[in-house]
Amino acid sequence: MGTVAYQQSESAQGQAGTRPQAGGGWGARPPGPAGSPAGAPRYQQQQAPGAAPRGRKARLRVAKVDPWSVMKTTFVLSIAFAVVSVVAAALLWSALNALGVFDSINRTLASVAPANQPNSVTLTSVLSFGKVMSFTALVSVVNIVLFTALATLAAYLYNMCSSLVGGIEVTLADDTAS
Repeated sequence: MGTVAYQQSESAQGQAGTRPQAGGGWGARPPGPAGSPAGAPRYQQQQAPGAAPRGRKARLRVAKVDPWSVMKTTFVLSIAFAVVSVVAAALLWSALNALGVFDSINRTLASVAPANQPNSVTLTSVLSFGKVMSFTALVSVVNIVLFTALATLAAYLYNMCSSLVGGIEVTLADDTAS
């Protein structure tokens, strides 16, 4: 999520055939074996005749994650999750009501309750559509705030840990035939 800074690991530097220059940029490839042009790869893989060519691989390291980008992305995703939650709760309540589940539970509770107790509290009065939607909206707002704050905190913690241990190495592969 967000802006990610990549750094090429030392082992990948040798694999990619490039070397860092004094100014921090990446220069041209060093000369290959004797008789090969200067830009040619140092190591050529020998393939069997008729075999499909293999793709390239690059090992990269996720060195830093931008907390501001993580916060914005998590906020938008949390809002989308909240909308889905509210719609799902409305559809579920409507389906249960249309199937008569609430009436069936009310009848069951009335038959189990003692005869001298008035049956003033019903399940439909406790789980009315308005109360269910209010509770779902409240939980969704709390989730938006918590998810956004925790993801931003996780980005800061990742950056601190990454500066200590070097980050997460990722190997990217290009499987298409060249």
